[in-house]
Amino acid sequence: MRRDSRPKWLFDYMTQFRDWWAKHFVFPHFETIGPDAKFIGPRHIQVFGRGINAGRALHIIASFDAPVRLTVWAGAGKSGQITLGDCVLITGGTRLLAAKNITIGDGCMFASGAIISDCDWHGIYDRTEIDEQAKPVILEENVWVGTNAFIGKGVTIGKNSIVGAGSIVTKNVPANVVVAGNPARIVKQLNPDGPFKTRMDMLADPPALERFMDAAYEEMLKGNTLLDWIRSQIAPTRND
Repeated sequence: MRRDSRPKWLFDYMTQFRDWWAKHFVFPHFETIGPDAKFIGPRHIQVFGRGINAGRALHIIASFDAPVRLTVWAGAGKSGQITLGDCVLITGGTRLLAAKNITIGDGCMFASGAIISDCDWHGIYDRTEIDEQAKPVILEENVWVGTNAFIGKGVTIGKNSIVGAGSIVTKNVPANVVVAGNPARIVKQLNPDGPFKTRMDMLADPPALERFMDAAYEEMLKGNTLLDWIRSQIAPTRND
């Protein structure tokens, strides 16, 4: 669709139902989750294992063709962890796979298809057991991971750094750089003084942001009727 044909009251109802679904069927799978979380497409967010903790204002966007998976392996006597800081954004197709520990700092963003794994999952010779050589992965504050990038075990990525689309990261990345390629290498230095505007700034006052977005949707959906929306679903035109 080229535009949203729903009347505002229907948009609000569908949003409330989505939020209800997330709170009843997804939130309980987190060990802890902070306030102001917003999940779009919650039916396509898959959370496996114990020890998954999230700070405030976690935003996840998922869809049928691009589910989000947060997975912690907990074998006999072992328990991995995933820790998400405040104001983290995770988009469709992202996978976080922890056998030991994945720590995501405040304001980090994941573009579609990004993958982090702290383990090789099978040994080179013994491929019947989980690899014992898991190493923690740490993303410091305000890291941006591009589309289809992969970050492997034992990697630390410094504050404000960017991982380019399709990059393969197997070694530590310093703060305030852009890395790209396979294997990833530094292609640009960032000014450590910025000025950076982060998701922590955007979400400093969630109620105010919610009011702004509600007003924007009110304007965008103005004049839509239920009949318009039904027609757009069964007989769309170029105006839809």
